[in-house]
Amino acid sequence: MPRPGWALVVFAFAAIASPKLAAGNEPDSAGAACPGATAWNEAHAERSVAAMKRRDEARTLSRPAVLDELRHRVASDQAARRAMLANPADGAATREVARIDVDNDSWLRHLLEKDGLPGVDQVGEFGLHLAWLLVQHADEDPQLQHWALASFERRYEAGEFSADELAKLTDRVLLEQGKAQRYGTQFDWGSGRFDPRHIADASEVDAHRRELGLMPLSDYACMMNAALRRLAP
Repeated sequence: MPRPGWALVVFAFAAIASPKLAAGNEPDSAGAACPGATAWNEAHAERSVAAMKRRDEARTLSRPAVLDELRHRVASDQAARRAMLANPADGAATREVARIDVDNDSWLRHLLEKDGLPGVDQVGEFGLHLAWLLVQHADEDPQLQHWALASFERRYEAGEFSADELAKLTDRVLLEQGKAQRYGTQFDWGSGRFDPRHIADASEVDAHRRELGLMPLSDYACMMNAALRRLAP
């Protein structure tokens, strides 16, 4: 049965369900508490979900039905996680998250086996973003995550996919394999603050982050700690 733990649950809520989204899909209300993160987000507004959608408006998508299905599945994913966040002790809410994850994992595997990961010309940048979120939640199918990561890497190299999201899925896969994170994107929400899990050397992580054009790890941690304080019951 899937493990809808804090790292998975709150990450999804902060990245998609919040009405306040900034460049790189991160919460934008860190404000004066995290000036570095705020400045970075403002300088990279083209990475925001809103910017993805604007670019998609100029595209004629060849697989709109797949995009509609992705929208529907992510909406269900997020509604279930919001319900579980509202009452973490509710076993029924936790089981509903698990049920939805199993169904989404099955659908994703069928999609990837039959047609491969859809491209921007098929579902748009936003559609790829939605597909990534579902893959990010497929923790009980690490083979699927590893397989999908290779496809997302190709989309990134083609200029179709976000560096921020590539980093997060890469770290997710590395942790599942018992390896150190490369970009320091995966944190332990359950500890009460965002401490990156399993990084060998913070300076090395920052070097990898610079290679992808990501904000410094300290700014990222500040921003996500601000998100945790807002979401904590």
